[in-house]
Amino acid sequence: MQKFQSLFGNTILCIAVLASASVSAQADYSVDKISPALAKDADAVIRVDELFWDIKSQAEGVQRNRLVVTIFNEKGEDRYGSTQEWYDKFRKVTELSGTLYDANGKVVKRLRNSDVEDRGDSFAGGDISDHRVKTASFGKKSYPYPYTIEFISEVRTRNMMFFPDWTPAPAEGSAVEYSYFRVKTPAGFAFRYQESNGAPAAKKSKDADGSDIYEWTQKDYARPRSNDFYPLPHFDRIPLVFTAPSDFEVQDYKGNLNTWEDFSRFYYTLNAGRDFLPPNIQDEVKALIKGVQSDREKIDRIYKWMQGRSRYVSIQLGIGGWQTIDAMTVAKTGYGDCKALTNFTLAALKVAGVPACAALIRAGKEARIKSDFPSSKFNHVIACAFAGKDTVWLECTSPNTKPNFMGSFTGSRPALLVLPAGGKLVMTTDYKATQNVKVSRASVKLNETGDAEIEVRSRYTGLQHEPRVQLIQYSTKEEQEKWLVSHINLPSLDLRHFELVEGVELEPSVTEKLSLNVRNCASRTGTRLFIKTSLMSRTFDMPATTERSSDFYLPVSDYNFTDLDTISYEVPANYKLETTLPAFQIASAFGSYELETTYENNKLICARKVVMNGGRYGSEDFAAWVDFLKKIRKADRAQVVFVENKL
Repeated sequence: MQKFQSLFGNTILCIAVLASASVSAQADYSVDKISPALAKDADAVIRVDELFWDIKSQAEGVQRNRLVVTIFNEKGEDRYGSTQEWYDKFRKVTELSGTLYDANGKVVKRLRNSDVEDRGDSFAGGDISDHRVKTASFGKKSYPYPYTIEFISEVRTRNMMFFPDWTPAPAEGSAVEYSYFRVKTPAGFAFRYQESNGAPAAKKSKDADGSDIYEWTQKDYARPRSNDFYPLPHFDRIPLVFTAPSDFEVQDYKGNLNTWEDFSRFYYTLNAGRDFLPPNIQDEVKALIKGVQSDREKIDRIYKWMQGRSRYVSIQLGIGGWQTIDAMTVAKTGYGDCKALTNFTLAALKVAGVPACAALIRAGKEARIKSDFPSSKFNHVIACAFAGKDTVWLECTSPNTKPNFMGSFTGSRPALLVLPAGGKLVMTTDYKATQNVKVSRASVKLNETGDAEIEVRSRYTGLQHEPRVQLIQYSTKEEQEKWLVSHINLPSLDLRHFELVEGVELEPSVTEKLSLNVRNCASRTGTRLFIKTSLMSRTFDMPATTERSSDFYLPVSDYNFTDLDTISYEVPANYKLETTLPAFQIASAFGSYELETTYENNKLICARKVVMNGGRYGSEDFAAWVDFLKKIRKADRAQVVFVENKL
């Protein structure tokens, strides 16, 4: 099972596989019963994994999991050697047990209640939460491999906003013998499901008591380790069955998830009336924007003011897992979670007369939701303000982020606007190659041995500035230097000095200055110097093959970029140009590459431009992608040769 977090409290996504209800507790779990085809090179083989989702009503459900897995090595143990269940006032763990079997299938140990760890569910010391977590484990490297473990858990929930999803696919390097997922509902009860990526089709039937039964089953599913450089996103790659409620209820609040508009309306109702500020804070906001005419400037001032007076604390207390703390409380305490800080910001914008609303989003690098299947998979809340026809996104949990910068955390993805009559999915800022730019200029003073003194000034914007702005904000000087040295693509370097400066303009940027001594910057052979036209530039790994049977994905957060690198070499005066100056122009559907070189007055100028376009591409395009990379690598290996002039 895998545990996922949500702004509405923790929710469990159970990637549970295997076994029908007919599998008995006395099954033979000896290792030699496993098919050699499944056991070959496997870290673990799941023998049985059942997921039962029993919907009692709109307000209550019971989820039961049973996992039996044979572990062959430490990797398998790390992945499957323990299980967790969390609980709070809406979610009760009614069973959590474990049994360990030896290679012959004989019982070695059963976990006692005292063996199950029970602790507070907090990710940082400042978190405020009434969630707790129970963990069942037999420890690591405590038993000889192979061995088999069985975990059984049952949870009763009164938060029916969240339904479990299921896949028969295990972790890479593992296999399953039999997968089983069952949903049981009262007769005629409406819920929704979607099967994708080759998931087995549902079998529908009636139980003896008249309940509706939906079952998904799959046998003998192996998932070998993958060396794929460009895997498709999780949602597009493995078989999945998504489930979600239609009508649901949580603590007397009723909602519907048939459409995104329905869910937006529910969230608005849940949080209505909590956006009022105390009179003194209202006066503070009015003074802050006094004389300001444009809504955009009002937004920028209020956002900066909020960042300076508030701090983020994760709050998961009771219904606070999905209902915001009111703005009055945040004004008094000075802290809140993403919902509370967003709500506080919206309250201030309302005082200023600026239209704005909350927006639900799935945060995280390359994180996404199923836009065509409404469900509560959001894990974050941001603010969306409107300045005329312009939309201004505000990340309210960060004390440093510039207004309207979403970055790789929340950019380039759908967000659900929260509006009284029901909102809609809209795209946050989409970061294209033209926005994620690196502009660098390097001055290289070469001596006759090929060693060099280098001065570099680089400016990073968009997604390209994120790693360095995080260095500025969260790392010591020593940590910054270590990171920079590890990311400078030069051998035998001495970093004499560096500076990292965050830009003050609205466009997020970082300026980096480096002073380096580099040995063998140019190669000397006899009387010749071989000078690289590409220095300190981004490199590209080559895939092992040019053949591919499935689509491939270049993550937009990594592959949407523009690099503009210019190198100015000061060549020793007693050397003259021997070769022609290289020039390249390469164009493809994936981007472009240009290299120009000029030489005059002992100055060799190399100007390199690379533009990349991430996204999903068809398997038929893969050979062209590899060819594009080969041409770039060939161009980057180009050298200019100078020979010593002895006249």
